[in-house]
Amino acid sequence: MGFAENFRKARLAAGLTQQQIAEKLDLDRSSIAKYEKGESTPNLKNLPEICKALNISIDELLKDIMQC
Repeated sequence: MGFAENFRKARLAAGLTQQQIAEKLDLDRSSIAKYEKGESTPNLKNLPEICKALNISIDELLKDIMQC
């Protein structure tokens, strides 16, 4: 599981549509769709805002991405 799946699951768990999360993050819905398809990822500096909107931690959003 990577960022795309973690992001999508968190959005759905928060009960938000792609449009709703896009509005919260001041993005186009197409950007959200690209995140969920794995075609794009957000800038790292935006992760705190994304996590706040989804009510999750950065660790939860990025889990299973990097195995140390």
